[in-house]
Amino acid sequence: MDLGLFAQLTVSGVVIGMTYALLGVSFGVIYATTKIFHLAHAVPYATAAYAAVWASERLGLGLGLACLVGLVAGTVAGLAIEFFAYRPMVGRNATLLTIFLVSLGISVAFPNLLQIGFGPDNKNLPGFQNRTYELGSITLSRHDILSVVVSGFLILAVVLFVDRTRFGRSITAMRTNPTMAAAVGIDRKSVYLLVLGIGSMLVSVAGLLFTLQGVASPTMGLAPVLTAFIAAFLGGIGSLRGAALGGLLLGLVSSWSALFLAVDYGPVVVFGAMFVVLLVRPQGLLGKEAV
Repeated sequence: MDLGLFAQLTVSGVVIGMTYALLGVSFGVIYATTKIFHLAHAVPYATAAYAAVWASERLGLGLGLACLVGLVAGTVAGLAIEFFAYRPMVGRNATLLTIFLVSLGISVAFPNLLQIGFGPDNKNLPGFQNRTYELGSITLSRHDILSVVVSGFLILAVVLFVDRTRFGRSITAMRTNPTMAAAVGIDRKSVYLLVLGIGSMLVSVAGLLFTLQGVASPTMGLAPVLTAFIAAFLGGIGSLRGAALGGLLLGLVSSWSALFLAVDYGPVVVFGAMFVVLLVRPQGLLGKEAV
């Protein structure tokens, strides 16, 4: 085995995995609390990217302010889905399957709306100066470092928020026993809005990080949502640490697979890893067994 190549793939896997971890936590905090399979999570991801591009091109804002506009727009988009789509349906006692179908419809319709509003062409977010650094046989870019630092900081912040704050304990109570949580005065609507806000903010950051070195496209949010779902279930629903661990492992396994397989087989390896882990531990890596 080429140790230099293995080291490079490991570093690349950590970089990719931290982004996957951020996606997993963003999806996991919503699903574990609301039990809604939130496929419309793709909306804030793409909204953040397109809003940042729009603010840069139309308003002439610098990169930092444009990203801030994108972050706010993506978070608001996620809150709007909860307020105008999910909340009325939950209030009418709609089944989770019905809400899932609504979420699916939003995720399918939104890329078409983006094409109508911005056209089918890919959009660039200018202003980010990427540089590469050589550390022996390992090559790192400024974007790689930024992705790891930002993702790690946000994951830690959300975990601490859920574990150590009053609002976080309300999330935990609603996730573990919604009936008892309601009995002690915890408002379900407020908690749902809070977790949709947190999850949408996290996925918006992921969308902005991607756009800094890639392009914004109408369908850009679909694949990340699938990755987020895999990471959250692989790590264990209900465990934010598990979702982060699941995302990190997915990145590493996907990167290491290049030692033996062509790059095109990366998705096969990811789904294979999920299948093997869930076959052995159906509750996920850090999930608790049902009793």
